[in-house]
Formats: sequence, structure tokens, C-alpha cells
Amino acid sequence: MKARGISSTEAAILGLLRLDERSGYDLNKMVRGSVGYFWSPAQSQIYAILPRLVETGFAVRRGVRQAKRPDKQVYRITKRGEAALDAWLNDPETERAAAKNPFLLKLFLGEFMSRDAVVALIRKARAEAATELAELEQIRPDTDAHPYDGLVLEWGLVRARAFVRWADGAIKELETRAPSTR
Repeated sequence: MKARGISSTEAAILGLLRLDERSGYDLNKMVRGSVGYFWSPAQSQIYAILPRLVETGFAVRRGVRQAKRPDKQVYRITKRGEAALDAWLNDPETERAAAKNPFLLKLFLGEFMSRDAVVALIRKARAEAATELAELEQIRPDTDAHPYDGLVLEWGLVRARAFVRWADGAIKELETRAPSTR
């Protein structure tokens, strides 16, 4: 098979498979508890990519019989998959992050909303950021086993703290303005 580049989603799945073999369910669960703070594919996307990784020779699949649950398929990265992941990791070029942020779009169009609606929008986003911050503050990365997890965690903490600070300032500023007529 001809070598090809891989997407960031494929790289993320291969990276998680490099840690240990996993089922699609296990991958989804791991995403929610770790990389989901900065990379979050749809569950269906993971299930769609796994067979493609097998077809390209980047992963292998095996069935696992379970006594009390339905049988499952587990996936393991192959040497070819490791080579593709290594090539992706060592390429200094990264694809530009998708700039789709419904919160910022609504804020940008906030002139068509009442001031109270804009404040409510910011308060909700602030609460979500504060919840994420609290979750991140509970994580204790095993930097002996995974030396860069601490750097990723620190990025998440800085980003969440900055958003909370920004939201507090934005709410204060908006509350001092006269209410809009919308």
C-alpha cells in the first residue's frame, strides 16, 4: 500500500491505540477523560475511522468474546500505523484549527440581542469554563509515564482561567451599560 498522510483525528486515534489496544467504546471513554479537553471528535467519527485504519494497514482488529456483555472489537496500532503517526508527529506543519465557535459568533452578533441575553450567554459560557477549570485542577498527570501531559494540562488551565477572567470583566462592563432596546 502507498504511504499517505493522516488527519489529526486519525493521528489522535492512533496515538491512543499506541498506548494500548482499545475498542471504539474505550476510545470514546478515554477521549472524554483526557484529550477531549482539546480534541473532541463525534463518537460516530471514531467508529467510522477505525475500519479505515484497518483497511490502510495502520491498525488491526480482533474480536473479544465477553460472557456478560456483547462481544466487542478491539484495535491495536501496527508498525505501519506507528510509522504514519511518527511521520505526522515529526512534521512541523500542523493543520489550522477549525475556527467554528458558536459562542463567539453569537457575541459578534450581540448587537441584535438584548444586553440581558448577551450577559446570559457570557454567564453560561463562564460557568462551563469554570466547570472545566475545576475538572482540570483535579487532574494529576503522570509525567514519568507521559512527560508532556503536564504541558497540555497547563495550557488547558491557562486557557480556562483566562476565559473566566475575561467573562468576569465582560459581564461587569455590560452591566454598567444602559440596557439595550432589543
